[in-house]
Parts: sequence; structure tokens; C-alpha cells
Amino acid sequence: MNPEREPSRSSISTEAFFPFTCHPGFSRRRFLVGVGALLGASAAGRGAGDAASDDGRKVIQEYATVPEDPWAVAHGIRAMGREFTVRGGRRAVDYLLENVLTSFPANGVSALRFHPDVEGHRNAFLKTLLEAGVPLEHRFTHHGRPRTLGDVLEGARALFRPQLVIAEPNALPWSLIAFTRTTSPLRRQWTNAWGEPVNLDLVVESALQLHERASLPLADAMRENRPEEAKAPVHEFTCGGTHMLYALLTAVHAGYRGTDRLERVRRQTALMVWRLGADVELIERFYKDRTAIRGESWFELDSKLKLLGHAEECLALAERRGLVTFTAAQQAHRRVAVRRVRDMLDDLGRRSLEEARALDRELYRQLIGDVCHARHGLTLV
Repeated sequence: MNPEREPSRSSISTEAFFPFTCHPGFSRRRFLVGVGALLGASAAGRGAGDAASDDGRKVIQEYATVPEDPWAVAHGIRAMGREFTVRGGRRAVDYLLENVLTSFPANGVSALRFHPDVEGHRNAFLKTLLEAGVPLEHRFTHHGRPRTLGDVLEGARALFRPQLVIAEPNALPWSLIAFTRTTSPLRRQWTNAWGEPVNLDLVVESALQLHERASLPLADAMRENRPEEAKAPVHEFTCGGTHMLYALLTAVHAGYRGTDRLERVRRQTALMVWRLGADVELIERFYKDRTAIRGESWFELDSKLKLLGHAEECLALAERRGLVTFTAAQQAHRRVAVRRVRDMLDDLGRRSLEEARALDRELYRQLIGDVCHARHGLTLV
């Protein structure tokens, strides 16, 4: 693989409502040796009388702590915070930085980053660590050398090439989160390892325009007070565009507001509130036509959990960072969605995910990741 290019988007089974996910694709995984046996043993050890939880904690502790799956571990950090540990008690943050991080060539020099076959989307692990509160001064040892998380950030900045990703919505959100959280709008420009200029404000604007265009059919349906007739282009964005909206909210909160960007992001946030109901109805119609699919109910459950859990991350971020004030009607709509999320998490906490794994390995991994995102949304402070 050319390290300068983004990995191809990961596609789940055709039975999935959302075709592109934040997982790096099973066939390309490098760290999953023996993971099936470990996870199977975990499920076999579960007691039938174990108490369920409607915040996803039980599922996360059971399925996201396996060090052979760094992607699941990173999602465990997102759900549980920087003190999350992998099986055996080691802190997950240190495991990722010391055992999974690698070096990539960058125009004659090397830069630290996580391998695309592991994290799926460039800078997904970095932004997760930053959002979990790991400071840039955090020290670790990599290949015998003392390093800091700041070194990983500098590697990400060196490797970022806007011309390769600026038109690709499924390559932008994670880098936007990592960079806007750590780069003042007053110092939004730098030069990458190839001597190419990077203007982060222009990248943010491009991302917003991509999201706006892809969401137009849904905005029209909301304005006309009618159901969604079919999928919109934004449904082809990773996890239905929720990652992109979260990144845009992060950017405007960090000060990347342009002249009218905050108001435009607020409109996209209002659209997401509307989608809490409209997308669920579309998902139900989608699966109504697929009742012959083996395990259809698992795919439908994950599609709804993916949408509602990721959406609550966006809405909680918007509200708690003072970016949006929701109306009473919007809050009521959101409460219904949160209750649905908790019910789904409660349901998953009462059964083994091995049934889903037997149906589709990627579905199984999506469920783990989507539980983590849902818990993060429910507990975001």
C-alpha cells in the first residue's frame, strides 16, 4: 500500500443499511491472529444470570478488551476513557502507543502514525486519544525511544496531504478532529513533509460543503414535512455522515467559524435531530423488504444503533459545548431516541454477540464499535 494514500473505505455486507463504516475491513487485518478463539472463550464464560446494563458497559468490557483487535480497543477508550484497560490489566492507551504505533516514510523522513490496516481511517486513533484527554506531553517508549503523543500529532501533520483527501468525505473527519483540537485558528497553516501548504480552515470549509450537498435531499424532506423517500448521498458517508457532523461541531467549537459556518453547522445539527425519526423509519422500510435475509434483525438493530448512538454523540457535543440550544420539541425527539438507544444496549447486554459473529464478522465488529459510540454519546461531559 502506498502510505501517502488513504485506505479504501470499509464496506460491510450488502445487508447493512449504512454501506461504509469506521472499521478497516476484516480481510486486511494484521492483528487478529487468534482473536476469534479469545472472543469465543469470553462469550462462553458469560453467566446466564449476569445483570444487563443499558449504557453498554458490559458489552464493552466483554468484547472491546482483546488486545489482538486494536480497533476494538480504541473504541473501548472512546467509550470508557483514558483509564480503560485491555485484558490482563494493561492500560489501553499505552498498549496502542507502544505496540500498535508504527513509522511511515514521508518524503525521505519517517513520521509516526498508526497503520491504515489497523485504524481504518487516518488519525482515528490519534483523535480518540486526544478526546479521551491524553495530553500531548504523555510519554511512552516506542522501539526503544522515548516519545510523546505530541510526536504522533507532528507525524500526522507531516503526513496530511489535502489534495489527496479534500474531496473525499470518508477521509476527513478524524483528521479534522485531531487537528482543530490542537491547532489554533490563528495558526491554521503549516507545511507538510512534501513541502505542500496546508490551510486547515479551507479543509474545514470543504468538509462542510461536502456535508451540505450530500444532505440536500434530507433537508428538502424536512422542510416539506415528508418522510425520506430514499437514501441520500450523506448515507454513503461513513456511519451515515455522523462522523463528519461531529468533526464540524468540533471545528466550530475550536474557533474555525469563518463568516457563517456556525449557523450552517447548526442547520446540519437540526437536520440530525430530524433524522432521529426519519432515518429510523427509512431503516425499517429498508429491512421490511429484506425479511428473507438470515439474521435480518441483527442488521436492523445495528443500523439503528449506529445512527442513534453516533447522532447522540453529535447532539451531546453540540449542546454541552454551547453550540446549539435545542427547542422543547427537539429535546423531546432526542429523549425518544436516547430511550431507544438504552433499550438496544440493554438488549445486547442480555445476549451473546457470538450469534451476530456467526452471521457476519463485520456486523459483529460493527456492533462492538457502535456500542462504544453510543455509550460515549450517553456519557459525554
